[in-house]
Amino acid sequence: MVAAEQIWFSIGENQEMGEKYGSCKDIRTIEMSVQEIRKILKTKSPCPPGLIEALVRDPRKTVRKMAFAHMRKFRDLAENERIFRDHDRKLIAGADEAGRGSLAGPIVAAAVMFEPGVKIKGVDDSKLLTPSRREELYDEIMEKAISVSVSFVDAHLIDIWGLQAMNLKALGDAILGLDPSCECAICDNYKLDGLGIPSFGIPMADSTFQSVAAASIVAKVERDRVMLSLHARYPQYNFEYNKGYATPEHLKALELYGPSDFHRLTFRGVLREEAPLWE
Repeated sequence: MVAAEQIWFSIGENQEMGEKYGSCKDIRTIEMSVQEIRKILKTKSPCPPGLIEALVRDPRKTVRKMAFAHMRKFRDLAENERIFRDHDRKLIAGADEAGRGSLAGPIVAAAVMFEPGVKIKGVDDSKLLTPSRREELYDEIMEKAISVSVSFVDAHLIDIWGLQAMNLKALGDAILGLDPSCECAICDNYKLDGLGIPSFGIPMADSTFQSVAAASIVAKVERDRVMLSLHARYPQYNFEYNKGYATPEHLKALELYGPSDFHRLTFRGVLREEAPLWE
């Protein structure tokens, strides 16, 4: 277990609670009811580090979700990553993908790793940012990160092997492409096995941890650039605007022109007739 003494979180006004829960060593959250935990987490200031660390490792999914929600409410995204660090584990990477639900174009995944203590103001889930702000943050991320890795899986492979398998492949390839290698990986929602390092799949990780939020920005910017290049080749689909997603205009273009070489033929709405599984 990560040493709670190495995690910095402001206890704020909860000095008494801090003295009680300053270290995770003696905290057995499983002996606390969900109602008791919910009452503690309703505090107006951040809960102490030892308690939060114990809660995010509680076997109950409801408790872990409440703990992560508390982290999003009170702490900045860079500091949140300290729950994964100890004396020996410093290099924490975050990974996220873009384009999972698109009808055309690749899945693009990115992995980003920062030195401890590096913070980039404004980094957040890419969906909450404007395109111009994503571009600004992209440049800063590329400048300040220890390493950034991007992977692409095209539509043809998605049709052959399926969306989920290729989504996990893209995330894994991005993480394994980091140089230097990371010692721990945080992914938005999906836990990856077989990497040879600890990995954590955490819901809403792109709005909880800086490295995952940065990865979501890098993946989105890189994919948008791909779709802009495809727009130049296939202007009839207006990829510049819809980025391959199922807008009414895009679906109408598919009816008129049929799919391009970069459409995912196994996705609903792309073909009028079901695509054959095998050629």
